[in-house]
Amino acid sequence: MGSNKIETLLERYFEGETSLEEEAVLRKYFNEEQNIPEAWIPYQQFFGYCEVAKKETYPSVSNRTKTSNRSWIFAAASIAVLLALQVGGVFDSKNVITEQQQAELAFQQFQIQMKTVSNHLNRGVQKVAYLDYWNDTTQKLIK
Repeated sequence: MGSNKIETLLERYFEGETSLEEEAVLRKYFNEEQNIPEAWIPYQQFFGYCEVAKKETYPSVSNRTKTSNRSWIFAAASIAVLLALQVGGVFDSKNVITEQQQAELAFQQFQIQMKTVSNHLNRGVQKVAYLDYWNDTTQKLIK
């Protein structure tokens, strides 16, 4: 196979523009060719590694053990969450205040504040009424 064709295939490969057939041609070339240019030796190792990696297998883990461990972990995590919520007081019924109770409490506080404001305004009105009396008196004296 011509080195020009391989060179263009390599350029296209690293640009991500090759098809699966062209990649197979590159793998075949680097795995079977004996006279590879010195600059392409790393590519030979790369494509050789890909072939070796395809053949590797890993020991399988028993599905039963994996499932059994997952169920124990799930159960332990659930218990830990429930205990944390209990300790945090989430399930304490004494601390639960309904929306109705919150609304009533807010209304009572509003009433107290409005009475306080009303008292202050009434004091101000009394003082203004006193000034109004003096104003009427001075008007009578001036006439």
